[in-house]
Amino acid sequence: MSKVWTIYRKELLDILRDRRTIISMVVIPIVLFPAMTIGFSALVSMQLKKSQAEIQKISVDGAENFPELLDRLEKAKELEVAPSTDYRLAITQKKLSAAIVIPDSADLKIQSGDSAEIDVYFDAAEVKSEFAKDKVLKILSEFADSIIAKRLETLGAKPEMLRPLPIKSHNIASEEKMSGFVLAIFLPYMIIILTMIGATYPAIDLTAGEKERGTLETILASPASRFDIAAGKFLTIFTASIITALLSVTSLTATIGLGIASFAEMGQSPIAFRMQPLAFVVLVILMIPVSCLFSSVLMTISLFAKSYKEAQSYITPAMFVVILPAMVSFIPGVELDFKLSIVPIVNVSLVAKEALMGNFRWGYLVSVFLSTALLASIAVFVAKRQFEREEVLFRI
Repeated sequence: MSKVWTIYRKELLDILRDRRTIISMVVIPIVLFPAMTIGFSALVSMQLKKSQAEIQKISVDGAENFPELLDRLEKAKELEVAPSTDYRLAITQKKLSAAIVIPDSADLKIQSGDSAEIDVYFDAAEVKSEFAKDKVLKILSEFADSIIAKRLETLGAKPEMLRPLPIKSHNIASEEKMSGFVLAIFLPYMIIILTMIGATYPAIDLTAGEKERGTLETILASPASRFDIAAGKFLTIFTASIITALLSVTSLTATIGLGIASFAEMGQSPIAFRMQPLAFVVLVILMIPVSCLFSSVLMTISLFAKSYKEAQSYITPAMFVVILPAMVSFIPGVELDFKLSIVPIVNVSLVAKEALMGNFRWGYLVSVFLSTALLASIAVFVAKRQFEREEVLFRI
């Protein structure tokens, strides 16, 4: 083990000097994700607030048919009533945000106790038009409520007569579960992908990279056995992978929380964000066999390549093989069962999703851990055997 430890320290120092490894292992999780998440959330929040605060211009076609409604719309501070025109063309050209069409004799129909259908036109592909539509509908709803109140008062009835069965729904999910639901959608996918990315550059550099630089022969000529060399390199790749995964989970959790908080300021998110400590522990435990699996597989693939560029071309297809099953956490209705608990990558994604939502199904957790660990052990054994093959190590 002393030889393995020596090789491990040597390789670890080498990758820490490599700029690409530092960027993929540290800079991306700690700097890029927060910058993207917080920056994007702040930008979206700022733009939404700006659009909501703007006074949207609307037109009222048939305003003479309902003067009382026109008067209410003109008094609204958040709207500007423009002269009636070809509203469809005006909305398309962004000269208007929305338009209201009042039918003939609408005022007379309302006064006689009848109803009059009001049409609201907007462009769903434009955010400002959506805001204008919401403001118009709010005013129309309040106006309709006032008409109903007057009619009920005339009849000597109470407004409660229109709501004989008030229904109130209650969400029994805890705040932790609701927070976990937000994370469970994409965090398992991100963990798997980032764990693989963290192992990619060290795996290529310590195998194909050394072949290209001509330094592999030097370490092979040392007193260390092929097993010692393979173990030292594997542990180095595993360390880079697990550090990347840990930093990514911590960074993503923090930035998602800040992102949700920024949207909550606008009333867009009622979720009180927090992650259960036990869920974080489960994620860390799951990272260990996953990192072992990716480290050994990527080391084996890279070892077959004779140059850094060739290794990258081999690993790119492997990324797609991992991405598709990792995306199972996005699919609604897919439930974790015994069969899926032994399917590589899919099992990790699903059990991480369950844990983040507060469902700790320990039988499946053990099944996922053991099946992934077994697969990782096989991959480590295969990687070790490749280091014993001269035609692989000295492939020209």
